[in-house]
Amino acid sequence: MEQISITVLAIGIAVFAAPLFVDLAICIAGNFFRARRPGRIALREIRLAVVVPAHNEESMIASTISSLRVAGPETPIYVVAHNCTDATAEIATQAGARVLDLINPRLRGKGAALRHGFATALAGGSNAILVVDADTIVSPNLIDATCLKLSEGADAAQARYELKLAPDQVRKPMSRLRALAFRGMNVLRAKGRAGLGFSAGIFGNGFSVTATALERVPFDADSIAEDVEYHTKLVSGGIPVFWIGDAFVKAQPPKSREALASQEARWEGGRVNVAKRSTPRLIMAILHGRWRAIETLADVWSLPLSRGIIALVLTIGLPVHWLHEFAIACALVTLFYVFEAAMLGSDPVGDLIALAGAPLYMLWKALITPLVLRQSRSRAEWARTEREAPQQ
Repeated sequence: MEQISITVLAIGIAVFAAPLFVDLAICIAGNFFRARRPGRIALREIRLAVVVPAHNEESMIASTISSLRVAGPETPIYVVAHNCTDATAEIATQAGARVLDLINPRLRGKGAALRHGFATALAGGSNAILVVDADTIVSPNLIDATCLKLSEGADAAQARYELKLAPDQVRKPMSRLRALAFRGMNVLRAKGRAGLGFSAGIFGNGFSVTATALERVPFDADSIAEDVEYHTKLVSGGIPVFWIGDAFVKAQPPKSREALASQEARWEGGRVNVAKRSTPRLIMAILHGRWRAIETLADVWSLPLSRGIIALVLTIGLPVHWLHEFAIACALVTLFYVFEAAMLGSDPVGDLIALAGAPLYMLWKALITPLVLRQSRSRAEWARTEREAPQQ
C-alpha cells in the first residue's frame, strides 16, 4: 500500500512538472532558428495608433508618452485614464496624448480600458493598435518595427519586453534574478516559439493587433491575466502572434518586496485561472488541426520555473528510479534555459553570479503561494503596482 502511494505521488509530481519542462525544451531549441516572417508578398498599409491604458500613473505617464513621441512623432497616442483619482489625465494631455476618460467603478479590469481605447482608435481611422503600458519606455524603432511586421501580413505581434533595473537594483541579487526570470519568460520563450513556428505569446505590454484580428477574435478578455487569456483566444482562432525581437519596451520593476509579491501573485494566480478556462477551447483548436495550440496549451499549464524546481527537489526523497531520471533531465533543461536567458542580456556574467541567491528567491516564491491561490479565484481588478519613475 505504501509503495502504491509513493508511485501515485511520483506520477503526480511528473505530471505536474512535465508541461513546464517540455515547453522549456521546445523554446530552447527554437532559439537556434530564425523567427519566420508572415509571408505576405505585397506590403499592406498600416495606420497604427498607440493605446496606453493607465490607472493612477501620474508619476510615469509623461516619460512613456515622451519615448513614444520619439519612436513615432506622427502616431496618434490614446491614453485611457481608467478610474484615475490623480493627475494622470492632465499630465498626459500636456504631454501631447489624446486622453480618454473612462470612469466606471463597475469596470475594474485592464481589459475594459483596452476595449475602450481600441474602439476609439479604430473609429478614428486606424487599422492597427499597439498597446504600451503607462509605466514604460520604448525603443526609438518600436513604431517602425511594429508597422513593418504588420505590413508584412502579421495580424498580431509582440515586441521584446524586459525589466529596466535602477542602478541600486542592479546590485541586488533578488532584483537581478527577477529580471532574469522575466527575460526567460518574455524573451527567450517568445523567441524560441517563433523560431519553431509557434505563436510567440502576448505579454500585456508592447503587443499589437490589426483591425482584422480584432474583428475575427474580439478583445473580450477580462481576467487578471487578460494578455494570456487573449493569446489563447487568438491561437484558438487561428491567429499566431509574431515576434519582434529588434525593438523593445521596458518597464521598471516594483520598488518594494511587498509590491513585487502582490504583482507576482496576481500574475501567477491569473494564469492558473486562465489555464482552467482556456483548456477546452485549446483542445478543440488542436482537434480542428490548429497545431500551434499544442505549445500554447503546454504554456498555460506550465509552472513558474521556481516552482518547477521546487517540484524537482521533492523527488529526491522518493525511492522511484524513473522519477530521478526525469528530474535529472529536467535539471539539465533548466541549466540550458537559465544560461541561454543570461546570454540574451547585456551582462550575462552578472546574471549568472546572481544565481547564488536562487535558493532565497525560491523560498520567497514558496511563501507567497497562499496569495497566488487566492488570486487564482479573484475577479479582474486593476491594482496599480508602486514603482520608481522610469529612467531613460
